[in-house]
Amino acid sequence: MKNISYWLDIPYTPRPSLSADITTDVIIIGGGITGVSTAYHCAKQGLRTVLIEKDTIASGSAGKNGGMVVEGFSMDFATAVEKLGLETARDSWNNTIEARKMVQSLIAEYKIDCDFSQPGSLYSVETSEGATWVRKEAATRKSADIECELIEQGIQLKHSPFLLHLFNPMDCMLHPVKFVRGLAEVAERYGAVIFENTKAISFTEHEVMTSVGIISANKVVLCLETSDPSITPAQGRIAREQAIVTEPLTDEQMANIDWPKGGMLWTEEPDYINIRKIGNRLFTSYSISLQPTSDERDQNREQLLEFIHHCLPGLKTQDIAISHCWEGLLFYTERSRPYIGKRNGLYQVYGQGGNGLTHGVLAGKILADSFIGTPIPDLYNLKP
Repeated sequence: MKNISYWLDIPYTPRPSLSADITTDVIIIGGGITGVSTAYHCAKQGLRTVLIEKDTIASGSAGKNGGMVVEGFSMDFATAVEKLGLETARDSWNNTIEARKMVQSLIAEYKIDCDFSQPGSLYSVETSEGATWVRKEAATRKSADIECELIEQGIQLKHSPFLLHLFNPMDCMLHPVKFVRGLAEVAERYGAVIFENTKAISFTEHEVMTSVGIISANKVVLCLETSDPSITPAQGRIAREQAIVTEPLTDEQMANIDWPKGGMLWTEEPDYINIRKIGNRLFTSYSISLQPTSDERDQNREQLLEFIHHCLPGLKTQDIAISHCWEGLLFYTERSRPYIGKRNGLYQVYGQGGNGLTHGVLAGKILADSFIGTPIPDLYNLKP
């Protein structure tokens, strides 16, 4: 078993580090999906753009997720309607649908090789309480013209523990590191300059200091998410997830995965654990404590295997082994939407809430558009 993200376990040659002082229009700190999307959209609009990453592109949260590009945010739509009101909830949800389309468009337009597929996703429940809730969720979505489908389990599938599924037909899967690094190359075609293994030591409104040079810019953008030193608990909460990917399964095992549709599945609250297919492998992840002990990590790893067995009892689980195990951090804002805005002279984006592959691409465009005069929507320009 490798203690590294499955997505990052591929050959890669980093770009050179910064070696001298430079001046630019926009300097972006952070080479995850949000930073790379911002760099792409800024460069495409003709702004002189520089991005620095302390490690390698997509080495942080962008390379430690599940590779799922899904609509919605970190609460169900019915809950969002109750908490935010119908109009705000619908606008927020529809923006993620447009963001998912944007990801698809970028992949198609620039022929980014990232193992993209669109199998749809399942929200699956196995209790009567869960079934009641998911029916309400489906009805609320349909009343707002959000596409979804209820699938009655009944006795159709002999192994599955689930009673009912809510199917989102347009949700997508991809290789997140290949996607982010592919988009970084596209940004460079438009003139963006990217330096890897270049850590920002300090930053002000118009200047970023590194160990080897100073970058002067009209705008300084922080796309650091959980490593942003200016974020406090008042802005939201940080969560840690542990993930595993299995060794390749046999054709017989894959044939015994009892899903009516889709390539990924979420269980009901309070856990919302997920499973997705990666070819003939399986991925799953679960929240753990922020500072786990070695024993807690081992226990959680075993629990993830038990979860696969519970959800997919038709598998011969004694033959399943883990190939990769890793951890990643997530940041959630109180209102379940990312913050995009300016504070203390610095532009910031954070709070993707575990949906960075959707929110991050959209956030980069919103921020870049604001630099040429388009106001940041009130929906995202939150006041923490």
